[in-house]
Amino acid sequence: MIDPALRPELWLHYGVGSDPRKFAAVREEYYYLEEAMEDVAQGHMTRLGMLSGEVCNRLKEAMGSGFMDRYVRWLDKNGVNVVTSTSYEYPALLQQIPDPPPVLFYKGTLNMDMQLPIAIVGTRRCTEYGKEVAKKFGRELVKAGATIVSGLATGIDGYAALGALSVEGAQDPTVAVLGCGIDVVYPQGNEKLYKAIAERGCLMTEFLPKTPPLPYNFPQRNRIISGLSLGVLVVEAGERSGSAVTARLALEQGREVFAIPGRITDLMSVGTNAMIRRGEAKAVTSVSDILEEFGEGDAGDGVQTVAFQSLSPLEQRVVKALTEGEKNEDELLQACGGGVDELISTLTGLTFSGIIKQLPGSVYALDTLETNIVY
Repeated sequence: MIDPALRPELWLHYGVGSDPRKFAAVREEYYYLEEAMEDVAQGHMTRLGMLSGEVCNRLKEAMGSGFMDRYVRWLDKNGVNVVTSTSYEYPALLQQIPDPPPVLFYKGTLNMDMQLPIAIVGTRRCTEYGKEVAKKFGRELVKAGATIVSGLATGIDGYAALGALSVEGAQDPTVAVLGCGIDVVYPQGNEKLYKAIAERGCLMTEFLPKTPPLPYNFPQRNRIISGLSLGVLVVEAGERSGSAVTARLALEQGREVFAIPGRITDLMSVGTNAMIRRGEAKAVTSVSDILEEFGEGDAGDGVQTVAFQSLSPLEQRVVKALTEGEKNEDELLQACGGGVDELISTLTGLTFSGIIKQLPGSVYALDTLETNIVY
């Protein structure tokens, strides 16, 4: 249930349309927002001269008969919780940034005492390598006690969240900050991920319910992603990307910025390589590089070691064939022999073991991020 004491802040937040600066301007004029509500109800708008006519009309609308009752009932009915910047549950790190969001809507569990919140961000058009890196770092950081913060976007953000959620039994493994209303699933393809985070982590936004995912919402959203975090890891980013904006905001907020270096020929590594070159981000190649920065010690790189001789003859032939490069099922059947059913069973077992990984189009490759094979 929404605390009745939060109604004045919800009223003002609705009136200013989620604008933190307008919200702050009214708070500077009125120590008690109840006085502002009374002025608006009586049509005394002199002290609200800093606001536009449109905003004043929204404030009057929200003072209308039964408006706030309906608003609060909708939040309760849809399982939406609210925390404000004056609440003790409000994340302490967010209090430190310029223009902190005065109101946050959330679903799931909001942990005000996240010990090691780390944001993982990157391009939506990520490579297979980027997907694997995002999942690996998300998973291994959560195993080390971190909480992964991301934006629920397609690509790196989503795969980082999937990696975090793959750690069974982890408490509050991930937080997703939305660039739309709490009731809007964007992108729609991430509906399952949206529900999983609501159940095991936290979905969060400063935008009013039903706010669509407008382009200019996302730079505003990004300041919360970096503000919630002690550090930001950029996995892949083009020359101009929202991830670069998040990294810049993190630097302005005094956060640590890390980047995964990539090949100079990869378009999706242009941004990360440039950040490293300019000294804006520290190059990392393992989870330990991040943990050590925060004095968390060395948690290892999460790579298992498998002896080649411990594999079955067919498994050995598959691994040997994939050392030459990626291959599809037909190519592996030709290179390794055996029957189709036996090969499919072997590929499935090697995939579950983390020795190989399946790529789009039934193509397979060695999973060097998960397994080190000793010959």
